[in-house]
Amino acid sequence: MMDDNPVTSGFTGFLQAFVGAALGLIACAAPHPCGAQSVSWPAFGPDAGLPRLDGLTDTLPDLVGPIDGSAELTIFTEGNHYPVLLPMVLDGFPAWCKSAQACRADAGKILIVTLPQQMVVDVLVKGGIRLGNAVLPVGPNRGIFPNLVMGGAMPLGRLARAGIVKNPAVVFARDRGLGLLVRRDLEVADIETFSAHARRIVLASESEPGARGRYRTMLDALIGGEATEALLTREVRTFPGRLGIQHRDIPYALLNDIADGGVILSHLAAFYAQTYPGRLRHVAVPAAEPFGQEIAMARTSSERGSLPAAFERFFLETARTAYPAAGFATPQSFQYGAELALNEK
Repeated sequence: MMDDNPVTSGFTGFLQAFVGAALGLIACAAPHPCGAQSVSWPAFGPDAGLPRLDGLTDTLPDLVGPIDGSAELTIFTEGNHYPVLLPMVLDGFPAWCKSAQACRADAGKILIVTLPQQMVVDVLVKGGIRLGNAVLPVGPNRGIFPNLVMGGAMPLGRLARAGIVKNPAVVFARDRGLGLLVRRDLEVADIETFSAHARRIVLASESEPGARGRYRTMLDALIGGEATEALLTREVRTFPGRLGIQHRDIPYALLNDIADGGVILSHLAAFYAQTYPGRLRHVAVPAAEPFGQEIAMARTSSERGSLPAAFERFFLETARTAYPAAGFATPQSFQYGAELALNEK
């Protein structure tokens, strides 16, 4: 039976593309990861028939869409909700525009940049990002600048103080705290057995201090400081191919036999386990849910056309159901749609 919902069908299509790409993965066969292999990343957005250079290019951070200044809608966001956001923006929104006759949206003219929150702040404050030897300028007068920024209260507050985003932000999702992503053959039933039996673990690196500190706080509360210290002595901190982006690094390390288990947000653990069902497994940690954090959306100082305004309407109508379906908290458990005052001082 076909799914007529453009958001859920988009998410299903994305998952199928991801699984298809994963089938091409050649895992490192050696018991120790002497030469980790690239984990194929799916393509997003319409195929314009342009020449494509793949290889290891999918290790670049996610920039989906045109970077020549032609984008009619540009979103910069923390990347940990990309499995639900990207199908909503690239598939669900154009379909909604057409069915509601509210707007005209071309997925080929939408740019989405998904990075760790600290990187999003740095790119916008410092005015650009380096991609290898290439420099991509970012700014109000530089062709690339977001209409909307999505993230937590503290990063958005920093951007508000820099005059980049406007008050207030609007809350649209809340995660469920940490979950565990483990190799399929690892005998782990809960966080206590994970702490006892996972010989090599991986979590957000020092390049994501907010996420890393948050996991440490949750682990301290859930298993105690002493057990957390013992667990972190088994952390694999560096390995070939590490980007410093947790939603890339954790599945990469497990699929390459670099680690036995990873600490990552619960919805991402569930997503990767569904993506690689023969190799990875999600272990839920219900006690972590009170440590969930909210994600909000803020407008920027860019000139606003009709499309960003239409997207905000679509997004706030749709995210209420799309995010819980992807493993986030239900809207009844937090103040969905509430205005979040950003600290501008």
